[in-house]
Amino acid sequence: MPSETNAPSNRRLSARMACQLTVRYRAGKQWHPATAMNLSSHGCRLRLGEDLPRGSEVALSFEAPLKDGAEGLSLEISGNVIWCRHEGLSFQAGIQFSGESDALREILTALA
Repeated sequence: MPSETNAPSNRRLSARMACQLTVRYRAGKQWHPATAMNLSSHGCRLRLGEDLPRGSEVALSFEAPLKDGAEGLSLEISGNVIWCRHEGLSFQAGIQFSGESDALREILTALA
């Protein structure tokens, strides 16, 4: 049985919540559609249609619909591509946010 010291460390700064939020991202000048598969106060995993270079900066625009017809929360935040890989018919990318925001905390609360 392997010892706990040999176990890989969890590099995430906070737990991610599973979700399927519609997102737009901008890498360069144009906005592109994507889906956030999970989200935390420090980053997210996106499903998207292209390979993004590791280390590149992206702008993300989230919109979280609320229940009972309430107005949805929206947020624009920047981040860096930590990893990107081809999975099935799409790509998935790990994004680390450049900062925190109150709007992001509200979206996470709404998802809980």
